Amino acid sequence: MKFLLACVGPILLGLVACSTSNITSEDDGFNPLEQPGNHRRPATAQANGFSAGQFVQAAVDNTAFFKSNPDSSANADKLLRQGTSMKVISSDSTNAKVELDSGEIGYVPTVMLFNPNSAPQPTETITPGYPPLPNNGNSNGEPLPVIDPSEQPPNNASPTIADPSAQKIRIPVPPVTAPTQ
Repeated sequence: MKFLLACVGPILLGLVACSTSNITSEDDGFNPLEQPGNHRRPATAQANGFSAGQFVQAAVDNTAFFKSNPDSSANADKLLRQGTSMKVISSDSTNAKVELDSGEIGYVPTVMLFNPNSAPQPTETITPGYPPLPNNGNSNGEPLPVIDPSEQPPNNASPTIADPSAQKIRIPVPPVTAPTQ
């Protein structure tokens, strides 16, 4: 009996200590739907790169436009075409209050907007192509093989079409023999 009480006491103490160590009294503001690293920054217009007075454009066709600040289940009041210009009135981490060129004011998800003035410009021109031919000691590289025109099909030749009803050629399978040691 004394042994049982001596074992149960430390076990209960350990369980009580473990159950209270993970409880926090404050909400850390973590949102699993935000981009990584955004949960520590305040939800300001600078968090998504859009500020009041900035002109932006719709990034994709069918960009959602809401007349009132949307909740997660709201349907768009209007769909905007890609490149539709608008002016940012205010912005938070998820939606931007915008004014369209027509004067309509509403909300657009910030992930569907981009700033055309801050688009990255290419620093060099990249031309896709084939790698250079190997160099065999001369400056011109290895010459290409000469193709005999008599081996080519005529210019007006049509491709060969396999006839499914044609007799099939059967090649016999060689017999399998046991390996010798």
